[in-house]
Amino acid sequence: MQTIEIKNQQEWDRLLGQCERKTFLQTWQWGEFQEYLGYEIKRLVFFNNEKFLGLTLCIINKSRFERYVYCPRGPLLSKDNSEIYAQALGALKEFWEKKHISTLKVDPAFLRDSKISKLPQKCGFKHTVNFIQSENNWMIDLVGENEEDLLRWCKEHGMSKNYPTYIRKARHSGIEIEFSKEQKDWDLFHTYLKYSGQRKEFEVKSKRYHIGMWECLGKDSDILRLGIAKRNGKILAMIVISSYGDEVSALYSAQTGVDSRLRATMLLRWECMLLGQREGFKRFNSWGVLPEKKYTPKNPGFGYSQYKRGFGGYLEEIERTYEYVFNKALHPLQKLYDFYLKLRYYRFR
Repeated sequence: MQTIEIKNQQEWDRLLGQCERKTFLQTWQWGEFQEYLGYEIKRLVFFNNEKFLGLTLCIINKSRFERYVYCPRGPLLSKDNSEIYAQALGALKEFWEKKHISTLKVDPAFLRDSKISKLPQKCGFKHTVNFIQSENNWMIDLVGENEEDLLRWCKEHGMSKNYPTYIRKARHSGIEIEFSKEQKDWDLFHTYLKYSGQRKEFEVKSKRYHIGMWECLGKDSDILRLGIAKRNGKILAMIVISSYGDEVSALYSAQTGVDSRLRATMLLRWECMLLGQREGFKRFNSWGVLPEKKYTPKNPGFGYSQYKRGFGGYLEEIERTYEYVFNKALHPLQKLYDFYLKLRYYRFR
């Protein structure tokens, strides 16, 4: 087994292209974004007798009581089978074992009911108290070649009967959709996202965070795109999507409060799906919704979950983040703090 640190973007991109699964969270550009935020990173590649096994971006972070390494949706593997996964996890543990790290966290993208998703437990990993990436994603298959094909699939998979009418009316009202690479529009997006956060009571990251995303993943590439819905020169809604691998993902969306009755957010999201369909992507990932057992009108997350589910599709339950503890003296304190965070922020999800 060999573990090699990669410092060349072309080589990283080449090897990432050989992985069975792909995610923008493992791209070179996402690593640059983490460095922009002030984190130390390492890009590690695993070989066995010169045969490529997989890779992972490692982000070195600090929590309240420990220093840990986090692999977002990694490691990614040349082939998703248990033998390669076990080898990659073993190499990852060996690399970080003597580098003054308390905990190693891996965030697999395997479905919860798949056999391979349980393998980290056999390698000494245990589930974290809280998830890091979304555990319950609402997915739509971008089938067919035109809008009618996609609409038919959505209707067959539970689309709300009113959604096609709302989308059609929004389009006929003169709403125009465009995608921007201008920093001034990303500045506006942060302003409107803060406005949405205040109205709907969710936390919004700093302006520096969102501008950094644009700098690293949107300015000179199409990994991130900013969609804008306008009418008569006024912005009605905005959305940030990632386009990478097989998926288009809706990461953030914001309303401006202008002409909200026209449902511009609904048309904007639908047009992003059509864009992904035209460009050959296979799925649209709406990211987090409430799991089935908590999907009730009394739950504070019911509104956004109902909205996403209204387009039709299906729920994917992803295996929770795993951690391997090197420093068993400090970890109990961190675990107690994680339980506190769960009670304060995650109890509804």
